[in-house]
This record gives sequence, structure tokens and C-alpha cells, in this order.
Amino acid sequence: MMDLKAKNFVLWAACLIFCIAACFSYAWAQEQQVPPQEPVVQGQEPPAEEQGFRIGVAVDQVFLSVSTRSTGGGFVKNLTKEDVLIFEDGILQKVENFYSEQIPVKVVLLIDTSGSTSSAQVKIQNAALEFVKRLGDEDEIAIVTFNHEIRQLLDFTNDLGKVENAMKRIYARGNTVLNDAIFVTFDDLLRDVEGKTAVIVLTDGGDTGSMVSFSQAIERAGRSESVVYIVSKLEEAWAAAIAYRSNSAAMTRFGGITPRQLTDDYMLEMKRNLKRLADLTGGRVLNAASFNSIVDVYAQVAEELKNQYYISYVSTNKRKDGKWRKLEVRSRSLGTVLRTRQGYYAN
Repeated sequence: MMDLKAKNFVLWAACLIFCIAACFSYAWAQEQQVPPQEPVVQGQEPPAEEQGFRIGVAVDQVFLSVSTRSTGGGFVKNLTKEDVLIFEDGILQKVENFYSEQIPVKVVLLIDTSGSTSSAQVKIQNAALEFVKRLGDEDEIAIVTFNHEIRQLLDFTNDLGKVENAMKRIYARGNTVLNDAIFVTFDDLLRDVEGKTAVIVLTDGGDTGSMVSFSQAIERAGRSESVVYIVSKLEEAWAAAIAYRSNSAAMTRFGGITPRQLTDDYMLEMKRNLKRLADLTGGRVLNAASFNSIVDVYAQVAEELKNQYYISYVSTNKRKDGKWRKLEVRSRSLGTVLRTRQGYYAN
């Protein structure tokens, strides 16, 4: 027979085994009732149902601002997702998102404030203010000026008072660094801006001192989703150059040699460059001399921005090789002409 100490030990061991078994049984029951949670990976996106939709955050999506006009010239406002065909390098893509309502847009006003624009500055500033008034309540404006230097006068805002105050600080003088201004706007101000963006460049087209070439500037613009509109005063500058060349007293300053910036070849080069920039990004060149006023030019840009479709697709080409992908948009609807940027870099 076991003594008292032995009996107590056996009883203690039995209780311990019972408690351990009970704990394991409870844990197993809880495991059956609560499904196991997926491990959280650092930097991993939450499940789709937990994400709020934000335009422009989907890494694999290509977003396009598409302008639509009828062959008669008016805007086409009744297109559907099924009406639009998108081709990347000639291959048809599937449209994922199609927004026909007005999408908030962030617009950069890139204004030439070189000495050659001094006589028109009052009209330019009034036109810019009228442009802001035509935009929606959620749209925002930033102002960048350029002459011999580049200055950001205003960050993105929809406060008309701030726009007016910024405009009052503009003073026209000096040379023109157009290429530098385009490069800096896309490389700095628009680098991390998401959603629909546009740049309106008001210039006489000349460049008299940039550090970067036009090719470098346009390459940087091509890496952005922004649409670029050129409000061009080149025709006026060209007429002034012709008049200057015919003035023998003025030409004496240059020893009878015509500066390159005053030649017809240079003006033609600038005209081609401005068109290349607008076409590349899906915008347009609007010749200020063809309108009654600068206000009318800006009004047309504002109207087009309001009537654009905003579309996205996921490319069938999954390679992130940094190469240029050519884009083309077409409409199934007869008599409709679509326009968007010419392509993008697959980074």
C-alpha cells in the first residue's frame, strides 16, 4: 500500500494532467470558432474592400484625359465606355474605368514674364483670373512664372483671392528660359501630384538662355500624365522680329548680323517645338492672335477641360522596361474625333 506522501503525489499529478488537457481543449475549440488571420506583410496593401477609391493610385493603371469633338467642331458629351477603343503599341486594351462627369483638375499656369511680354501683362493677368473663375469648386491652380529665372508664385489652391494677390506680384523683364521652366514644372511641381492635371503655357515661344535643351524638357513632360496647352504669342513675336530686322538702325547694334532668335528659321523651329509638346501630351496650341482676346483663349481651354473623359486601363504588356509605349484612342461612334497623349514610359 502507498503511504500518504505517495498518494498525495499521484493526486497532484492527476490534477496537473487534467488542467493541461483542459487548456489544450479550450484552445482547440477557440481555433475552430475564429478563422485564422492572414499575416500582415510590411508595406502590403490592405484587401480591396478596405480601400477607398482614389484616382491615380493604382500602379498598374494608365490614366488618360481624352478630349472628344465631333467633326463639326463641338464637344461630344454622350460617349459610353463601349464607344472608346484604346490601343497600346497597336494592341487593343480593355477599358477599366470610364468617367464622363467632370473630374477635379489641378492646373499649372506657366506664364512667360520676360521683357517681350511686358505690354500684354495686364491682359494676361485678367485672362488668368477669368480662367480660374470658370473652373469648378474642387479644381485647383498653381502659378509659375519664368523670365531669366523661374519662380513659383502660388502652390495649388482654389482661393481666388490668393490667385489675385499672386498675379499682382508679376513684373515682366529679362530674358526667357522656356525650356528650363517646362523641365522644372514637370520634374518638381508635378512629380508627386496624383489625379488629373494640366499645364497652360503662355509664351511667345522664344528661348534665350535655358540650361536644358527642348528635347530634355519635352522628354520630362512625356513622363507625366498632364495635358499641356500652349497659349502662343509666337505670331506676334515673329512679326516684331521681321520689323526689327528691317530697321537698319536697330540692326547696327548687332553689327549688321541678324541674331538667331530673330530669324525665320528660329521662329519655325519654335513653332514646331510648341506643337510637338502639345501633341505629345494630348493638348493643343492656341494661337492668341486668332482670338479676340486672351480671355477667349483661356475660356476655350477651361471649356475643354470640363468636357474631357477620364479613362484608365491596365496594360496587357506587364514589362516595366522603361520603354516608350505608343497610344491611340478611337471611337466607335461615327463623326467623333478623340485626342489624348501620344504615349507614356513604362516605368
